[in-house]
Amino acid sequence: MPSASRKKPKRNFERAWVFEAFDRDPTFFDKRMFGGLAAYCRGRMVMVLTENPGEKKYRGKTYGFDIWDGILLPTEREYHGSLTKKYPSLISHPVLGKWLYLAASNENFETIATEIAGQIAKGDPRFGIEPKIKGKTGKSKKGQRHD
Repeated sequence: MPSASRKKPKRNFERAWVFEAFDRDPTFFDKRMFGGLAAYCRGRMVMVLTENPGEKKYRGKTYGFDIWDGILLPTEREYHGSLTKKYPSLISHPVLGKWLYLAASNENFETIATEIAGQIAKGDPRFGIEPKIKGKTGKSKKGQRHD
């Protein structure tokens, strides 16, 4: 259940309780993204909740789980190995392969999600990506230089 100290998103997310791990972080905020709810801490997007069961297909391949019902974990590919070793239930997301994914259908979803949120709250540098900066045109710019 979401804490009272945070604004409630327009749509209720059943698994928004996972964001409670970030409530003590003054830099934490959440924002709608991809029809889900993204969490930001210390200026980095660290997690995206998705709650859209039913879609199991992508580019002609059928997966044994809903690909948009769980937690997306934005992370650099260099960290995938260490994270999947520690959390074997994490997989590369079938659509956003640069991010890891914990399917809500996982029998240990709550335990794993809580542990990962705790690691993020402690500042584990393997989790999170810098958001892209939007310029005057509205287009995203990554690594923009200001000379």
